[in-house]
Amino acid sequence: MSLTQESFDQLLTWLHSDPEEAGKKYVKIRSDLIKRFEAQHRPQPERLADITIDRVAKKVPEIRDTYVGNPERYFHRVAYYVLLESMTKNVDESELDVNLPVAALEEDKELEAVFNCLEKCMESLSPQKEYLIRNYYVGDKGRKIQQRKELAVRFNLELSALRVQALRIRRDLKGCIGDCMRALGR
Repeated sequence: MSLTQESFDQLLTWLHSDPEEAGKKYVKIRSDLIKRFEAQHRPQPERLADITIDRVAKKVPEIRDTYVGNPERYFHRVAYYVLLESMTKNVDESELDVNLPVAALEEDKELEAVFNCLEKCMESLSPQKEYLIRNYYVGDKGRKIQQRKELAVRFNLELSALRVQALRIRRDLKGCIGDCMRALGR
């Protein structure tokens, strides 16, 4: 599932009625999920956290009226199953690496197409959004933190609001790239 604006808004509303507080909770939950996947030495912990969030967002319309307790617990329960799936999937993937040269060549072509679509989608962003997303992920750990603080000041945003803005831009880019790839027949 790709996180739509509507499902993302429903998720935030489920987390807290105040948008600012909901954004803070969302950022904390995502960060905690990433740390849990990293602690399990899983590759691509951010991707696994996003998969978890997508699945929870998909269930929110069904559970929001009946769920009792801290929503964060629900995220962590779903993350447990995502973790199990990722462990099983990695075993399967390592067994399929027999045709690595052909697979690597196809992967290179696929990656090139994704990058071409990414650049096309980046051009469709407003200059402000393009600047934000290009600079949001710059640098290593310490530099990245400083860069994000500077971006927050530049755009007159709280750090949590900046994170949510970056997430929304990234989600829009993901959708645009998906549309572009489908148009290319991939």
